[in-house]
Amino acid sequence: MSTHATPMSITPEIASHVLHHFGHGGYEAGTFTRHLLSAMDTADPANLARLGKAFPGYAAAIVGIKYDPDGVEALRRMASIGLTCINCGDTEGPFISSHSHTLCESCHQRQQ
Repeated sequence: MSTHATPMSITPEIASHVLHHFGHGGYEAGTFTRHLLSAMDTADPANLARLGKAFPGYAAAIVGIKYDPDGVEALRRMASIGLTCINCGDTEGPFISSHSHTLCESCHQRQQ
């Protein structure tokens, strides 16, 4: 299956949205993107490739998280590019981000 995308087309925002969709952290996307992720997640390979022509970064991230054994960790690394924990200053991640703040996973767990 070709999604016409490379890992370079997966932005930190895309990685965060896909991680959240699959329950691995990140942060929730807006309404349209949530519906797009649901469609991509349930699409057969041919339809995912069609959607991938319009949304290559999302398609590449979906393929990565679903079929690459290291996909979750790869997306976590992509999602954390340029992020810093507002509590401890960690820049390595993984991070739990929302639109209002970013915490490393350790600080997030301590606050729960």
